[in-house]
Amino acid sequence: MAKNSVIIGIGLMVLGSAFLSGKDGLVKSFLHQVDPFQIIWMQFTGTFLVMALIAFPKHGLRVFRPRPLGGQFLRGAMNISAVASLYWALSYIPLADATAMLLFAPAVATILSPVVLGEKIGLLRITAVLVGFCGVLIILRPGFAGDPEGYYIGLMAGVLLGGYFLANRRLAGGQSIMLDITHNALTGALALSPLVPMFWRPIPEVLTWTLVIGLGMAIIGQGSMIASFKFGSAAVISPYSYTMLIFAAAIGYFAFGTIPDAFTWTGITLIVCSGIYIAHRERKAARA
Repeated sequence: MAKNSVIIGIGLMVLGSAFLSGKDGLVKSFLHQVDPFQIIWMQFTGTFLVMALIAFPKHGLRVFRPRPLGGQFLRGAMNISAVASLYWALSYIPLADATAMLLFAPAVATILSPVVLGEKIGLLRITAVLVGFCGVLIILRPGFAGDPEGYYIGLMAGVLLGGYFLANRRLAGGQSIMLDITHNALTGALALSPLVPMFWRPIPEVLTWTLVIGLGMAIIGQGSMIASFKFGSAAVISPYSYTMLIFAAAIGYFAFGTIPDAFTWTGITLIVCSGIYIAHRERKAARA
């Protein structure tokens, strides 16, 4: 199990990336009809209600008592800010572009993990992460085909997501995965609830089931992402969020009719090769 645990973590990160990319595609399709902060509040509140019902029989009132309180609220704040920035960026730029900017997060997590978490990372692993990020830059390339403001907002989302990755690893192992997911959603819902009257507006009836599906995808995606950090270091697991770009490109093609060009496929190839190399290095380390 020790040798395979990192592979499990990588698989969970990829699974979470797929579901979260699908959820983001749904959000982009109705951003003009529902306020982004309204969507985020519904996402966190709905996730908490579902997870609290599941966790309560086993954990009782612990579902309402995040521990450690400061760490849980910091993680929730990072999560909310990253999601809000991403949705904001989606109102300006295509899904694949916003996702690519979001993928600055692994570089942030890798660079800061020795300082924040005391983890050891090698030069080759850092190089692999930077190669993956170069792939993102190739996809975006100078002279972005969109509103520059959207790319700055997307970059901010990437930095905040990197902080979220580090917070996940910092809190990993302190309690069950189920409670981690529940408390992450609870802190997000509590932080946004006082602001609900400011941004709430009626939801079109036709979007009801779309929002329910999006909520389910968010629960699975967030749960998988949080769980992934229990099986490996932030520096190893977080680069696999690069797969979000591949899923976003596919969704952009099938849902919005955007077709990646040669530059985009070159960047995606670098991202995938980066991830495969990191997995190979981790398997060698496990065998050693």
